[in-house]
Amino acid sequence: MENNKHISAEYFVRLKDCIHSILSDSFTPVQENFLLTTALALAENLLRSKFYRTPNVKRHLRLNERDLGYDCIAELFERDGKGQLIHFKTYFSNFEFHALSHQEILLHFRRLISSAVNQNLMQVYRDFDPSLGKIIRNIKLAITAHKTFIEIDRFDEPCIAPIHCDLQEHLPALDQSVVFEMLSSHIRGREFVPEILSVYSRVIRSQNEYRRIIPLITIALTFRALFVAKQDHQPSSDNSAVSNFETLEIMQNSINQIKAAVLLHTNGAQKIKSDTVEIYFTTIYNVLLAKMNETNGSADSLYEGLKQHFVHLDVCDYRKCHRTKLEYYYKLCREAIASELLERKIL
Repeated sequence: MENNKHISAEYFVRLKDCIHSILSDSFTPVQENFLLTTALALAENLLRSKFYRTPNVKRHLRLNERDLGYDCIAELFERDGKGQLIHFKTYFSNFEFHALSHQEILLHFRRLISSAVNQNLMQVYRDFDPSLGKIIRNIKLAITAHKTFIEIDRFDEPCIAPIHCDLQEHLPALDQSVVFEMLSSHIRGREFVPEILSVYSRVIRSQNEYRRIIPLITIALTFRALFVAKQDHQPSSDNSAVSNFETLEIMQNSINQIKAAVLLHTNGAQKIKSDTVEIYFTTIYNVLLAKMNETNGSADSLYEGLKQHFVHLDVCDYRKCHRTKLEYYYKLCREAIASELLERKIL
């Protein structure tokens, strides 16, 4: 990379020694401190770059890059039952490590940290602002159900754009204030997220001053600002309770339908034991409950949820034996739930 010439030879050697020690199970506390410091500095730089493009995010969350950086990379430094940094070990085990140059090791290290930042940043948004997290979730559900937008990664930033149109990438980027002004006259404040997304699609297609790609977090913050500006009062608690009950009912029914179809498909083939299928869908239900901020949601990730049933499960076994099937069933359930919620206009 272009900045590699500014990195000392000692840094390259120390990074290589750290990764080699992780792979050979001889990692020391001094090396861990160096790796954490290095990863945090990289995460901070990535976040600083993101906030430069979307400054409203930082102002909204009122968190600095260092605090967010710690949250984003924390999972990478989790240890397994043997005390190993399993995420680093699993990632670098994919390569012939001794054949990698210093520059290649640095490139892979940066990719791993960048991936962790991108994957965990949305979760950080949800943790610090649950209402914003729900808007993000509903936007994603609407995109999944209606397929009128595409998701694009730009400079490690999750973005969306309407389908079947010129993206106008040579034009200036939209910021939150511009999108707010574009939508304000079209929104009453009583619309659901998918309806506002449809309005946004029509508005953004009709203009030729700005590019049609926008960061997901920018559009979510704009929708939130519109709700605040247009609505004097939130729906009554009774209505919210009814809506929440309907959502839970839809979620349970959709999961049961998918589970029944999976059990029917696997019956006789014995590719998956029926009790394992039951555990998979119990895990999915608990994870979805947690994402709805329900008090009885007991898992924040599919891996952690499954580990509640398979207590000796480690990350390697999860990825080898369970991850593909479980994530596929989770995707089917999410799509079924999204479709039903949108049809009933609960979202």
